[in-house]
Amino acid sequence: MTLAESGDSSGTVSLSGLFEGRFDPCEVATNITDLAKLCVRGGWPELISVDPAGAQVVIREYLFAIIAQSIPMMGGNPVIAERLLGSIARNVGQVPTFATLARDVYAIGDGRGPTNDEQQNISHHMDLLVRSYLVDIVPGWVPPSRSPKRMRTKPKRYFADPSLAVSLLGLSADALMQDWQTFGLVFENLCMRDLDVYARALPDAGAYPLRYYHDDSSLEIDAVIERADHSWAGIEIKLSPGKVDDAAVALTRMRDKLARDSRARTPEPSFMAVLTGTGERAYRRPDGIYVIPVRALGA
Repeated sequence: MTLAESGDSSGTVSLSGLFEGRFDPCEVATNITDLAKLCVRGGWPELISVDPAGAQVVIREYLFAIIAQSIPMMGGNPVIAERLLGSIARNVGQVPTFATLARDVYAIGDGRGPTNDEQQNISHHMDLLVRSYLVDIVPGWVPPSRSPKRMRTKPKRYFADPSLAVSLLGLSADALMQDWQTFGLVFENLCMRDLDVYARALPDAGAYPLRYYHDDSSLEIDAVIERADHSWAGIEIKLSPGKVDDAAVALTRMRDKLARDSRARTPEPSFMAVLTGTGERAYRRPDGIYVIPVRALGA
């Protein structure tokens, strides 16, 4: 369940409304402790009323059942699946190669690189994790819909729920707040979970409406939502409101760069926004970029 579905977001700011030019500024009651607990508890329907520590007990049991029972039934190796999940948790929201993942799974030192067989085995088990609905794939975005770069851009990988990453990393809400970098990555996973659901509910949503952007100058935008009519939006995700200015600079650079590329024929974005973890209000900046606490966002 998304935060809006579980009652942890007011849903005052509508994703579909933003595409239609509607935005309702609002106040948001949130704090960092509550946000950490939401990441640890996750959006599992049966665990909504359970405290984060209790929820993690159930989540660990669920992971064990998938690894020990489902993966072997699908033709996989539970040891490889478990180690691969741990490596994905360590690299959540990033773009590690199969070679990088294989180094983690097979504990390969600097003396040699992973073999082709080892990398193919990682690819096979990654497919099993996706089919088990543990891992979600977020493709890269290139504006021309027929560009071969869409097929060649490596996907990012997130967990179906941020609580899975928390469990695999062995964290609690308190531990998460003491590790700001990991908290940021887990929070990004939470936001991508919600954005994926909201984006798929959009009118005229394509097969993969949620993507990410990374170009040859290393400019990266966390989320791009694209509809079948080629309207799109760019969204940066920042745990702290103190990073909003940096995010706005990146979004502006992306918009300006695409506008200069006449070959791409990219339309102006329907909107651009920074999705934050904390912050007391949703508002529109003078540069037109929205700042939206995730607990104000809905479909």
